[in-house]
Amino acid sequence: MFLGVAAGVAGVEKASRAGAPSHTAGPPPLKLAVIVSVDGLSWARLESYRPWFVAGLKRLLDEGLVETACRYRHLTTETGPGHSSLATGAPPRITGIVANRWFERGKGGGLRAVNSVDNVLPNGESLLGPGNLRVPTLADRLVLSRPGSRTVSVSAKDRSAIFMAGRDRRHAVYWFDRKRGEFATSAAYEPPPAARSVVTAYNSSRGGAAIRDRFGARWPRLPLLAVPPTAPGAQPVPGPALFDFQIPDNGLGFDHDLTLHPDDYLGSLYISPFIDDLVADLTLAFLHDERLALGRGDAPDLLTVGFSAQDVVSHSYGNESEENLDVLRRLDLHVGRLLEALEGLGPRGTVALALSADHGFLVIPEAEKKRNPAFQGGRLVDSERTMPSFTARLNRLVAEELCVDPATRPVFGVESWALAYNRPALPLRTLGGRCGPAGEPVTAASIDAVLPGVVGRFYKEELQEVLLVSQRDRWPADDPAVPFARNDFDAERSGDALLIPRPGVLMHWDPGRGSGHGSHYDYDTHVPLILWGAGFPAERSDTDASPYDVAPTLGHLLGVTLPDAVGRSLAPKR
Repeated sequence: MFLGVAAGVAGVEKASRAGAPSHTAGPPPLKLAVIVSVDGLSWARLESYRPWFVAGLKRLLDEGLVETACRYRHLTTETGPGHSSLATGAPPRITGIVANRWFERGKGGGLRAVNSVDNVLPNGESLLGPGNLRVPTLADRLVLSRPGSRTVSVSAKDRSAIFMAGRDRRHAVYWFDRKRGEFATSAAYEPPPAARSVVTAYNSSRGGAAIRDRFGARWPRLPLLAVPPTAPGAQPVPGPALFDFQIPDNGLGFDHDLTLHPDDYLGSLYISPFIDDLVADLTLAFLHDERLALGRGDAPDLLTVGFSAQDVVSHSYGNESEENLDVLRRLDLHVGRLLEALEGLGPRGTVALALSADHGFLVIPEAEKKRNPAFQGGRLVDSERTMPSFTARLNRLVAEELCVDPATRPVFGVESWALAYNRPALPLRTLGGRCGPAGEPVTAASIDAVLPGVVGRFYKEELQEVLLVSQRDRWPADDPAVPFARNDFDAERSGDALLIPRPGVLMHWDPGRGSGHGSHYDYDTHVPLILWGAGFPAERSDTDASPYDVAPTLGHLLGVTLPDAVGRSLAPKR
């Protein structure tokens, strides 16, 4: 199941196809460009479930240019990095969005965990916004180069909506507020009045209490097809085989109970396919609004849509689960509604749509091991759900190796696979004994000297190696993980060491249930890329491609240059 990371991904920092990247303006622009991101959808999952699709996903696979060899080329495959790459055509080393969270030094000199969309204002207050993004997005460059162009970005997740839009305050950027049951934005943006009116009307008529009235308290499974698909891989793992390994946010087995989540009904709803219903409905409200008139003005517009249910449901129930299949079957219908709305705007040649994903997904390792004894994988747990956590245990081991008091925490913490030393506390002082005289200073170089050995002795099954940031100029060129690490590296945000996991290994918050993503292996990097409309042929291509190609492709059609992009345009000549 796990393909070698070197296969098909040679030349990580090159353009996706042969030749140098091309960012020159292309033919006459479109009326509307659309980016659809399906959070956490791997190419393997989409392809294997193809027989189940009857609407939009089927149409895209049948009518679009399907890039079957589309892969990310960075280490930390998460929501923030993926969506910023889709919007800019650039990997994290350029966008600066190296993970969903990272460590930074605060005003007092101490380290703090930073949410990728957490923007700290001069007065010390924070708001959700794009301030951590280092380069402009396609949307930013579009509204600057084409006066009158508008950008609308909708998702259940704030980081998805924000990073697919970008930094220009004029963008209409909305995400689902789980506390209020409404779509919201922040003071980082000043959407046009027409967009605000659409959202206000939607929230008043279909948000809040109306959500529960619409969906009720149960999540039933869609009716099965008359003849269930029999193609290889087309069937999910039966529910009872996964019950022991699922996080029961909405209970176990269908029908799921949407009253069980400790955060209340909206918390349950968020971990269900119905969150995609809300996103699809608001998206269609934007498209149908005559005052906003997306795709009907003198200048081209950009619409970005982030569907999140595939990701949040897979985290709890597994992307091999019956729940995941139900999410994708429902998504198929929503994408069908979207395509019909786009066709209603005018000839298909005036619209271009790109569907991709921010990352793929790993199956639940323990459940896979039960089904396949030859499977090698596992998980490291870094949360309060297990004692001691990975960080706590690693601190004890490193402290013992350095002969320092474990309470001083040589390692501050780990986010994704990036490890940060407790630099504000350095130098630490040795306690004496086998390490030499008491009081000897312990520095970052001291931690560098012992960390790889500690990891090799105590985490050999989970971790393949440690890449020390201090030695990045000497990272071995023949190491398959190194190009991915370099594409993910930011000097201010990548910490002091990068942990390289073995295939099938998660960094997770639950000690034995649920699954996730975030590695450089094929199950996390190999995602769909389908291009539809605007003259794209109905064919499959197995040529090397990347999600970094999305923004340059649409930019080419819109007549917008993207100097920060590493991908290239896949657009046909018009």
